[in-house]
Amino acid sequence: MKRISIIFSLFFFTLSLFADEGMWPLNSLPKESIHEKYGVLLEDDWVEHVQKSCLRVSIGGSASFVSPHGLMMTNHHVASKAIFDLSNEENDLMKEGFYAPTRDKELKCPNLYVDQLIQIRDVTEEIASHLSPEMTTTEKEKARKEAIAAIKESAQNETGLQPEVITLYRGARHHLYLYKRYSDVRLVMCPEEAVANFGGDSDNFEFPRYCLDMTFFRVYENDQPIESKHYLKWSQGGPKLGEALFVLGHPGGTDRILTADHLSFYRDISYPLTLQYIDQRMACLKKFGEKSEENKRISAQSEMVFANGRKVYRGLIEGLNSPSIIPSKTEFENELFSELSKEEQKPWETMKLALDDVKTYYTDYLFLEGLGSRFSKMYGFAKHLVRIVEEQEKPNGKRLKEYTESELPTLKLAVLTTEPIYLDYEKTLLIDGLKRFEKTLGKDHPAVQAALGKKSIEDLVDEIMIQTQLHDPEYRASLYQNKEAVENSNDPLIQLVKAIEPYARVVRNKIDDNFLAIQTDSYAEITHLLFEKQGQTFYPDATFTLRLSVGSMVGYDDVEPTTVLGGLFDRAKKHSHESPYSLPKRWTNQKETLNLKTPYNFVSTNDIIGGNSGSPIINAQGEIVGLIFDGNAYTFTWDFAFDQKQGRAISVHSEGIRHVLKQVYHANALVNEIAL
Repeated sequence: MKRISIIFSLFFFTLSLFADEGMWPLNSLPKESIHEKYGVLLEDDWVEHVQKSCLRVSIGGSASFVSPHGLMMTNHHVASKAIFDLSNEENDLMKEGFYAPTRDKELKCPNLYVDQLIQIRDVTEEIASHLSPEMTTTEKEKARKEAIAAIKESAQNETGLQPEVITLYRGARHHLYLYKRYSDVRLVMCPEEAVANFGGDSDNFEFPRYCLDMTFFRVYENDQPIESKHYLKWSQGGPKLGEALFVLGHPGGTDRILTADHLSFYRDISYPLTLQYIDQRMACLKKFGEKSEENKRISAQSEMVFANGRKVYRGLIEGLNSPSIIPSKTEFENELFSELSKEEQKPWETMKLALDDVKTYYTDYLFLEGLGSRFSKMYGFAKHLVRIVEEQEKPNGKRLKEYTESELPTLKLAVLTTEPIYLDYEKTLLIDGLKRFEKTLGKDHPAVQAALGKKSIEDLVDEIMIQTQLHDPEYRASLYQNKEAVENSNDPLIQLVKAIEPYARVVRNKIDDNFLAIQTDSYAEITHLLFEKQGQTFYPDATFTLRLSVGSMVGYDDVEPTTVLGGLFDRAKKHSHESPYSLPKRWTNQKETLNLKTPYNFVSTNDIIGGNSGSPIINAQGEIVGLIFDGNAYTFTWDFAFDQKQGRAISVHSEGIRHVLKQVYHANALVNEIAL
């Protein structure tokens, strides 16, 4: 059993061995372990305070309140879509930056909301009460789905809060998260993209770094800034070597509990197909952006997102090909199986068979329903408009999860958004998406034939762009939840969705009712077996819900843990001030007023992943010492297993933020507010 314990710790990191590892739900923190290592006792009041000071951002990422008047801080790259939506050709906030010295100058974002976690309830037993041993896996999944929909609807009616039922340990636990949603969010300050993303894709996931990746918003309610006692104060001096540092954020997802077969499926099938899609979309965006400066502005934000994704997926594939992940997981499983009966080993075999089945239709799924089916923004509108009128005819518990009653407010915001639609850009994306759809599935695929008929893709898209009205939010509003209007609509995008929909539904149902059902049951059984062997000492995989991780500011190899402002100017000079290492004029003009020894970026051992972007990093007093914005290249494998030998989270230093706000941007009101 000692051998099992050692290998188990390499993948599931028991508390006694790795106090710095783990993304912990706030209702199951390893308080004793943290106290033993750092001498810090996390009191319940402290936990509630930091919980309600933190926010989840609708467009992906994390944030926090940093004043009692609704001031919110996140990353520039998290905020970039909102900043882009507020920009135009004459007033490019991504390029020029923005600062509102008074509240009447703050800019309302058209399609942005944030969620504040109010409460967590364990609903595992309530859901389990709807299941019985006699049910098939598919029947269990349908019963579970109905129970979850009922719990969410009841909670929303009872509290007025936004509910989510979160599946933990891939199915062993279910928790109800209740959020206060704020949908009036206004831009207060953002730096120029040139300094927020200094070094661009070349420096992404690298350290040393020199990025001012931050943006400030203000949260309003009833047209007034909210007043909240829960906010994070600014520290004096920033992080200290060796002290406990806490990251509060919303890691999007990890796969640390997955079986070796599941990881092999990612390595061999899922990730390569996703990377292929990213590479092709990147080529399309690059070609579009080269046509004009305005095109470049329109496509730049998406190009940055896809460039980041390309680097991530290359890193993930490389990590899964290393001997430290799948071979080690296989060794762990073989050691574990030696102590399990054949019956106890069944969940692993069941998952293997389910994955073998998914391989037979995964390409169809990806390009009919998954990432590859997201041809363009307007196509997405059309798909939602078609589906919502179909789904609203069903009982709440039998709908696709994104169309259940509790999700409709979010869906309505997305479909009826007033964000700008650029028709030439939409046309380019739609042509690119349909070409990839045709090439990947094949011209003889029934979905391709139904969608394209005998027309060329270019001719079809030309007709669509002439006739469609889905760029008009008022027209979309006339179709929203209006079955008769959708059924009678001649809009060509609506017709295109209807042509593909029967085939998309088939693969969606296979994933939802077959694969995900088996996955939930299998991983629930695996988790219970691991609990029996080790106790409930390991945390669940990330789920884009609020988690806490603990670490400290520590360098690695010969790399110092901090960079200073002077290094920014040195790096710009080294690269002849050429993009992506060019600095805005206001920075070069203010260089002489800056203390170039001011700490700017730093690294720490905190366990993070995508979704943690914008997370505050705080000390034991709950004070801001930094702002998470990246991890180094060694964190790519953190999706599957944590290793803090060289892997590090990267943050903007609190002193660097305050110094440049004052000296470069002359944002005195903002500096004074974060000092409250």
